[in-house]
Amino acid sequence: MKDEVFFRKLVADGEGVGEERRFQHVISFLREIQFAAEDKTAEAIKALKQLEAMEISISKQNQVADMNRVETNRFVELANNVDYEVGEAHRKMEEAKKRLSEARLVRKNRQEYSTVVKTIDEIPSRPDTERRLLEIRDELEQQHERQRCLEAKLNERKNHLQAFNIILSNFQQFITDDDEVGDDNVEPDDDREVPDDNEKMKIEKLETI
Repeated sequence: MKDEVFFRKLVADGEGVGEERRFQHVISFLREIQFAAEDKTAEAIKALKQLEAMEISISKQNQVADMNRVETNRFVELANNVDYEVGEAHRKMEEAKKRLSEARLVRKNRQEYSTVVKTIDEIPSRPDTERRLLEIRDELEQQHERQRCLEAKLNERKNHLQAFNIILSNFQQFITDDDEVGDDNVEPDDDREVPDDNEKMKIEKLETI
């Protein structure tokens, strides 16, 4: 009874530190059977059961070891895949940063290009500039011609004014002289003298005015 309890305990403790004690117990038990003088059939059967249990335990341990090895390999492969995915993610992030930098540069260049195009559009073209210059030149020529005409008219009016002043001065002198002559020589109307040539010229000038 004690041996069976011990055997079950060893079997239950097959994966623990009792495994080594199990082997030691079986070895010592086999030695007792080998050198025993009496029949030990029952003990031999127990020893065989222990050996079978040990084989089962070893098989189970091998299966557990194989399973652990498979799991370890799977975890190693999974870790490698994770490392690969992390590396790919870093690579993609670097590529995305590079593309983002290039996109920002392209956007900046487009903005500068748009600014330049807008500035160019605001500046007139060469034919338009030449046409505008010709128009301005024609306008300047017209202004100069108008100025010359105005100056000519002004000079003409100045000359007329000077001539009018001269005529007016002569007329005043004529009136003064005529009054003086009239005061000195008062005669009847029938005996009035005919004007001389100078007086006729003065009268003609007055008539032309």
